[in-house]
Amino acid sequence: MDALGRNERVGVGRGYWKVLALCLALTACQAPSSQASTETAAPASIAAASPTAPSGPASADSPHYPDASYTEGRLRPAYGWCVDGVEDAGKLQACGKDELAYQEARLEAAASKALAGLDAAARTAFQATQASWRSDTDRYCRDVPNGSVQQLQGAQECRLYRVANRADQLLAQSAPPDTSYTQATLRPEYTRCVQDARGMDDQLEACDTAELAHHKALLEAQVARLMDGPDGPAKDRWMDEQANWAADTEKRCAPASDHVGPMLDAQSCRINRYANRAVELHTRVLTP
Repeated sequence: MDALGRNERVGVGRGYWKVLALCLALTACQAPSSQASTETAAPASIAAASPTAPSGPASADSPHYPDASYTEGRLRPAYGWCVDGVEDAGKLQACGKDELAYQEARLEAAASKALAGLDAAARTAFQATQASWRSDTDRYCRDVPNGSVQQLQGAQECRLYRVANRADQLLAQSAPPDTSYTQATLRPEYTRCVQDARGMDDQLEACDTAELAHHKALLEAQVARLMDGPDGPAKDRWMDEQANWAADTEKRCAPASDHVGPMLDAQSCRINRYANRAVELHTRVLTP
């Protein structure tokens, strides 16, 4: 996929990752850098580039979960690549073990941060909540003895989603407000353009289009620079981060309706996100 979203296939090696770099700047496609030497062709679409694990077994005896935290969540794109097409239980469990260790580490860090500064009563209440959450997770995400690969994957991903969602929830509670959607340092030309538009929707749209194109180009350049760096765990982690950034941007900057006002608001959201991300990545260096 190129920077404009057109599908294309390229060979492996440097060309593969340069195309994927632009894809990562704009969409949630991702692949572990360690796969560059084994893949035979670049992904042709977002769906092919970032396979997502099914949310649970689809058979008639599928378990009934209390809420979506057991079946939906944000796992690392590398996990989707790992389990894509897997038919061996051992391989599936290896993928899950690696992802669970990552998500459990996130949860532990988030819980420690949430506990900091709590008095004795609040700490006890928090620990009771955590114990209840863990009990529910163990109850609904238990392994299926002698189950099929599909059933094993459903149970495995149930636990992965629960841990990932709980970590996200606790981190969101302790994190400062995210202003990357509403504030950014933009060009003086953009400010003048908006002032000169005097509220005319078509002129405001033209101002937004030009400003977004500017910051999108800056971000693409930074993504391409980082993708040209050495492969390794640091790049894999950054690629996961970039994919999540793109997914969050698409979700939070989606227009509420097709009316002019919401469309302009959504475009402003995207401008701020691209501008902030380009600045953030400008000083980023990936170590091998």
